[in-house]
Amino acid sequence: MFDLLLKGGRIYDGSGMPGYNGDVAIQDGKIVELGRLNGGAKRTLNVDGLAVAPGFIDPHTHLDAQLFWDPLGTSSCFHGVTSVIVGNCGLSLAPAKPEDRDAVIKSFVRVEAISRRVLEEGIKWKWISTAEYLNALNSRIAINAAALVGHIAVRHYVMGEDAVERQATAEEVAEMKQLVRLGMEAGAVGFSSNQNPRHIREDKKPVASRLASDDELGSLLDVLGEMNAGVVQLSGGGADARGRIVYAAAMARRTGRPVLWQSINHSWSRPDHWKGMLESTAKVIREEGLPIYAMTQAKPFQNRYTLLDAQCFDEFPTWKAAMFGPVAARKQMFTDPAVRKKLRAEAIDDQSPSVFPRRWDVIFFDHVKLAKNKSLERKSVEDVAKAQEKDGLDCFLDVSLEEDLETRFVHTNTQGDPQAVCEILKHPAVMIGQSDAGAHMGYDARFGYSTAFLGCWVRDHGIMNLEEAVNKLTFRVASIFGLSDRGLLRPGFAADVAIFDPATINTQEPEYVQDLPGGETRMIQNATGVPYTVVNGEIVIENGAATGECPGKVLRYHRHGN
Repeated sequence: MFDLLLKGGRIYDGSGMPGYNGDVAIQDGKIVELGRLNGGAKRTLNVDGLAVAPGFIDPHTHLDAQLFWDPLGTSSCFHGVTSVIVGNCGLSLAPAKPEDRDAVIKSFVRVEAISRRVLEEGIKWKWISTAEYLNALNSRIAINAAALVGHIAVRHYVMGEDAVERQATAEEVAEMKQLVRLGMEAGAVGFSSNQNPRHIREDKKPVASRLASDDELGSLLDVLGEMNAGVVQLSGGGADARGRIVYAAAMARRTGRPVLWQSINHSWSRPDHWKGMLESTAKVIREEGLPIYAMTQAKPFQNRYTLLDAQCFDEFPTWKAAMFGPVAARKQMFTDPAVRKKLRAEAIDDQSPSVFPRRWDVIFFDHVKLAKNKSLERKSVEDVAKAQEKDGLDCFLDVSLEEDLETRFVHTNTQGDPQAVCEILKHPAVMIGQSDAGAHMGYDARFGYSTAFLGCWVRDHGIMNLEEAVNKLTFRVASIFGLSDRGLLRPGFAADVAIFDPATINTQEPEYVQDLPGGETRMIQNATGVPYTVVNGEIVIENGAATGECPGKVLRYHRHGN
């Protein structure tokens, strides 16, 4: 008798082969048979009219800490995600000696926009090494997790606070290499680093990996090359996107390992730049056969913020000085006409590439504090400014000051042009993900990258068939990360299954809830059209609700002979 029988669905097995009608039998956490099955089962789900696919694998999350207080990894699990990769952007919670934990937290606080209180109350440190972290994570999770070794933690482990002050010595690099090797031997699926010039710590110092020389990073990545194992994940940022492609290619050439780099997205400040990035990436692959892949987002990054707490102005000196200063001083700066002139010059008049969109027509009032301003909600700053016969910046600051800086704005940082997004998502060298699940919880929610991709882009825009789309979310990701028993619905493979309705699958609008440690607020995001998520043969989500099962595992890189 089977443990679970999925009866009558249309199977999209992850390979890209045509979908077909059939049943899926599950026993002891594995898929055992597919086809027209008549055997009995402890539980049978009638999935007639639904798609049955391998569970989606989210390649870019920051759930490193959240999984300890939220084993489901909400809201990812509601969107058919059964496995997540943590430790991205150079940020991992191991290796970390007790005296280095605060330094690691300082980077998480600012880069991932998670409050210190949440991390201090939510993390119960029971590890030092990567092996110990993976064992702690493996104790109780409802979805699967694989981990990258983060460059920032490795640097702090060896160098202490010198990690944010200087380059490493040859002896220190040798120590770091050993830590990377130990992490990989413990089961890490790769190594991540972060050279993004915008990424700073809570104390304004650069994250530690930004102080690394090219030789240091290359030496650490040599470990992966020597072991012939693992993925290289690079977070760049800044204006020189072409430079990031060249760098990713150099690291792939040096190591022979797959390199994931960030990222190819449409940006309002450089609306056509994505075209050249796709072309350059394809050229490197075509001419040299290098395994480099660009991340992208299937959901626009909708940045929600108030002038009490915002990171989108960090690249502008006057804005940054205001945002890091006391609130009273900040209000005084925002009131001063001379300061406003500088703020306008930096954020609007300067047309160099930036994260901030530099356009008031794409920045909207999301939520206001005062009842008299309620009519402003869902209107652009540009439209409100015209009605008030004001300049956009003056309108933006005046309303904020009137509401004690509690006015919440929203703008789309990336993927604002649907035509551009369609072309990016279709490209074979692009990996869909970059959900950042677990990070930026007060600003945005992109848990639903998979449901947005299948609903908005595949069904509504028709950019590819469902077979290819499922392949992009499953087997392709599993293959790059070396997860050899995931990503396909085949006998002997792990029974991670996403069951969804192709006609209705999509994301819902994000909601604010107060469920973080310490009762702090975050954004969650639910899905439509995903009635079941199955992890290792157990139903963890049924009709949008958690069942209470915790069958998840830590996934380790598969090496030949292991």
